[in-house]
Amino acid sequence: MAGRSPIVSAFYAATTAAFGCLLGFGLTFVYLRPWRRSPPVAVVSVSDDAAPLAPALPAPRPSIAIAGSPTAKARSPKTYNVILITIDTLRADLGFAGYPKPITTALDALAARSVVFERVYSTASFTPKSLGPLLIGKYASETSRDFEHYTTFYSSNVFLPERLHAAGVRTFAGMCHRYFTFRNGMQQGFDIWDTTAMPPKMTDTDRRSTSKELTDVALSLLGKPENTGTPRFFAWFHYFDPHLPYVPHAGAPDFSPKEASKSALARAAYDEEVWFTDSHVGRLLAYVQAQPWARDTAIVVTADHGEAFGEHNHWGHGREVWEPLVRVPLVVYVPGVPPKRVEVKRSHIDLAPTILELTGTPQPSDRSLRGTSLVADLLAGPDARLPERDVFIDMPKGPFNEMRRAYLSGTSPGYKLVDIGRRYELYDLEHDPGERHDLAEDKTRLAPFVAGLAKLRGTLQELPPR
Repeated sequence: MAGRSPIVSAFYAATTAAFGCLLGFGLTFVYLRPWRRSPPVAVVSVSDDAAPLAPALPAPRPSIAIAGSPTAKARSPKTYNVILITIDTLRADLGFAGYPKPITTALDALAARSVVFERVYSTASFTPKSLGPLLIGKYASETSRDFEHYTTFYSSNVFLPERLHAAGVRTFAGMCHRYFTFRNGMQQGFDIWDTTAMPPKMTDTDRRSTSKELTDVALSLLGKPENTGTPRFFAWFHYFDPHLPYVPHAGAPDFSPKEASKSALARAAYDEEVWFTDSHVGRLLAYVQAQPWARDTAIVVTADHGEAFGEHNHWGHGREVWEPLVRVPLVVYVPGVPPKRVEVKRSHIDLAPTILELTGTPQPSDRSLRGTSLVADLLAGPDARLPERDVFIDMPKGPFNEMRRAYLSGTSPGYKLVDIGRRYELYDLEHDPGERHDLAEDKTRLAPFVAGLAKLRGTLQELPPR
C-alpha cells in the first residue's frame, strides 16, 4: 500500500521557521484530516480472545419509526443493530426468486419474513470494486485507490464503519479469504477484524471450504458481551464458497442436471456450493433469532456480484456487466416491518446510507454518499408507488479488465446502456431480459441514455488510480 509523501517536512526545509509552522499546521489540518483517522483495528488471531471496547457513547442518535403500528403517532422511535451478510458470487436467481432447486432454504425462510428487493445491482462484477464502493458509499471511479486487481483503497476514503464507530456503534467483522488479510482499507473503522476462518497458506485456487469456519467466527464474535452488549453494533461477515473452484460437499442433495451441457454441469456444481453456504448461513440466522437482542437487530443479505454460466459465451465474472454478473439478491429483515417485494431497481450504492439510518447514525452533512437510504422503501405500505431511480454500474479499468460502465434508466426494469469506452450498447430489459438485441444503432433512441449517463457522471468527482 502506498505511503503518504512527507509533505510537511519538505515545507519545513524550504521555508522559514515561522512560516513553516503555520504551513505545517494548515497542511496537517487539510490533508491528513486527523478527525477521519480510523480507530486501531483489533486483528484477531486464533489465540486472540480479547478486543478493545468501543469508545464512550455520545448522546442518543436520531432514530426511525417502524411502520405497521395502528397508532402511528404513538410509535416509539427505534434504531437497530445491523448484521451485513455478503456472499461471494451469489446470483440473483435463488429459491425466493423462483429458482426451482432447493439451494437456499435458509435464505428463502429469511426472505419470507423480510423485504426482498427484486432488481438490485452491484457497482461492479468483481469483489474489490464492488465491496469497496459499497462500504465507502461512492462509485469506484470516485475512490482513492491503486491500480491493482486486489485493489487497495487508501485511508483518505471514509468507510461506513468509520462513520458508525465515530457515532459510538461497536463494529466487528469476520472474513475468510486472503484478500481481506491485506491492508486494503476495508478494515478502516472496525473494532475487530477477524480472519481466523481463512485456511492457512490460502491461494486463489484453494479448494478448502470456509463457510463452517466463518459461521463459527460469527457466532463467537456475536457471543461476546463487549460486542453485542453495547447500545448498537454493526457486524459484517463475507462468505466465499460459491466462488470458483467449485467443490462437492457430503450430504448435499443431488443437483445433477437433466442435460449434460457445459453450462448445466457447471451450474449444478455451483448450486452445491450455494447449498453448502446457505446451510451455514442458516446456522448464523438461527443463532441470531434466538438472542435477546434479535428484536433490535436488522439483517441485510446480498452478494458482491453474480456469476455467468455461458450467457453471452461468458464464464465466471470480473470483466463484463451483463445482467447475470451485476444483478444481485438483496434481502433486508427489520423487526416489525411486514414482508413484501420491491420491484423498482435499486443499487448497492444505497446500502451505506441505509445502514446509517437503521443504526440512527446521522447522514454526512457534506452529501458525500452517492446513494439514497432504502429505509423509505422498507417502511412504505404494500400499495405505495415507489420512486424510480437510475442505476450506475462503474468498473474502472484494471490489470485484468477493461473499463465497463452501465446506466439503467426508465420504468423498471428499464433500458440498460453499456459504455465500452468508445462504443455503446443499449438493451430494453423489459422485452429483452437476456440482452440479446442491441438497439444502439437507433441513434434517436440511444441519444437520451448517452446524455443521461453524461449528466450522471458530471455529478461525480472521479479520480485516477495511483
